[in-house]
Amino acid sequence: MDLKCPKDTWLFLAGELYLTIKKGQVDIFGAIYNQGDQIEIPKYRSAPLYTIEDSELEIQFEEDGYIAECSEPLIPEDWIQLANELSEKEKGYTVMAIGGVDTGKTGLITFLANKLVSVNKKVAIIDADTGQSDIGPPSTIGLGKIEKPIIHLSQAEFVDAFFVGNVTPAGVLDRSITGTFEMVRRAKEANFDMILIDTTGWVSDRWGRELKILKFLTVRPDMVVFIEKTREELWHLKKAMQGVYTEIRHVTAPLRLRSRSWEIRRKIRAEMFTREFDDAREVVIPLDSVGISYGFIGTGREPSEDTILFLENILGDSIPYVEESEDAIILFTDKKLPRNVLEEIKGFLGKREAINITKEDLHHLLVCFTDLYGRYLGLGVILDFDPKDRKLLVWTNARLDILSNIQFGHMKVNPNGEEEGKFEPWIV
Repeated sequence: MDLKCPKDTWLFLAGELYLTIKKGQVDIFGAIYNQGDQIEIPKYRSAPLYTIEDSELEIQFEEDGYIAECSEPLIPEDWIQLANELSEKEKGYTVMAIGGVDTGKTGLITFLANKLVSVNKKVAIIDADTGQSDIGPPSTIGLGKIEKPIIHLSQAEFVDAFFVGNVTPAGVLDRSITGTFEMVRRAKEANFDMILIDTTGWVSDRWGRELKILKFLTVRPDMVVFIEKTREELWHLKKAMQGVYTEIRHVTAPLRLRSRSWEIRRKIRAEMFTREFDDAREVVIPLDSVGISYGFIGTGREPSEDTILFLENILGDSIPYVEESEDAIILFTDKKLPRNVLEEIKGFLGKREAINITKEDLHHLLVCFTDLYGRYLGLGVILDFDPKDRKLLVWTNARLDILSNIQFGHMKVNPNGEEEGKFEPWIV
């Protein structure tokens, strides 16, 4: 399809579609494209296009792709004012964007990054939305860098990531906060001019408040930008940040957005997980050769003789694989032991935890690998566990020659990228 657009036309582009500039010049999220440039708007994504001069576009539509002409600007004026203001800030300046679901946070971050890159700023983006991550796979907080114009954050060059272990911060607020702080620290070490932080849309209820307030107090951004449809919707969070030495800005949510249903969000995550496991292979990992985080299995020693005698008395001859640590007894069994039996074991041995793990618990458990310095190496999915040799069989494409630590998640994902369920942290 060919489309002729006069100067000052606004188009809302919704993917999947491919665009070629046959004539003229256009602006997409603050990035300038000229005759001959080719642009892709991926499935489930959208972007605003503005014609800087009379232009002719060639558009190829794929499934669900469409365009709509808009009479009003799709980039609010206060976004432009903010970008101009940020271009004058000192090196290492940190901006955190806060807004509800489908308010345009990611679009704002993309626009600001493009505008700053256009004035030769070195820009870092921290994607703290673990459920709809564009930089790094779902379940992680990603750090990327922008050195040329982009249309969506997944085009940022990947730098590092922090594993939270789930696609929601619920139940792991501490990891979400720590991960954001750690990525900011690494961005500052890398001497970026500007650090832009995209956050989740969880801004309501007591835990949504807790997440945003503690992230704000921990990271201490130089500026917080509230993106809102009305000035009242985030008042509860503004009050928490009032009186703290941070610049507060308000910007308008764009008039046109492509909202995503729960099912669409799940499909996007599946595609991201699938991409993460491209060229994956089966790898055997001895637990005794690596550090272990967020889990009990592999962290204990062989049980004492007294522990063995007690377990023989209560469980009979078929004693399962057992590990013992100061705070826990870990039992690997074919089937779950009754709760009253676990309570008796815990009480007799004086442990805080009696952890009963089965093969089913470990099957398709999401894990993450890091090097000696905590840098992200990749995700994996557990396929099997050999208790005799204390070895995991894992599906991954991660670089493991510098593997130092394995981190257990609290969700299951099969090798095809499909989510199979979530559970409480520290289940294993």
